Amino acid sequence: MKKLILCFIHISFFNSVSAVNTIESNFLEFLSNKNYFSAEFVQTTFKDEQERKIKGEIIASRRGMFKVIYREPLNEIISSDGYQLYRLDKEIEQLDISAIDATFSESPIGIFSSNKEELEDLFTVKECLKDTDIVTCVLEPKSDESFLKNASIKLIKEDINSLTYIDAFEQKVVLDFTFVSWDRISDNAFMLQIPEGIDVVNH
Repeated sequence: MKKLILCFIHISFFNSVSAVNTIESNFLEFLSNKNYFSAEFVQTTFKDEQERKIKGEIIASRRGMFKVIYREPLNEIISSDGYQLYRLDKEIEQLDISAIDATFSESPIGIFSSNKEELEDLFTVKECLKDTDIVTCVLEPKSDESFLKNASIKLIKEDINSLTYIDAFEQKVVLDFTFVSWDRISDNAFMLQIPEGIDVVNH
């Protein structure tokens, strides 16, 4: 299941453009200054000439908090308060609780929930390419043991349009975002509502 969680979350090539704006020259700072992120997404995973699509929603805070809701075809919620990881599987009526580990900072979730220092420790900006109002930046992990091999983030007018990455399983994953917002998110939004009759398993 950790593989699925980390998968949350196609590198586009443009003609070389010499113009450099704030996003291009300070991409990690631009990201880290956005304290909150929310969006709906369609996640497409490509492996061995097959593809799988999952729909869902994400909210995240730079304080290490996040909630990912998988709607179709799954029925799961994965969330964290920055200390504990909660995975609610409504199909089997079970909630798993475990301590969050460092692998999440190195995953796509970490791009939205890590603070500036953590981002700078984890990633290097390989390049940013610009085509009109579209900026695509490629991140590479500093660790050879990272879950990600690389990640490409496309922004249109400062909103994240998509996140594409290759993972350690040689899967290509594309997340297309809609209804993107950087607005503040209440702490209550990250709380997990546990339905009656759910079995709770602590790890």
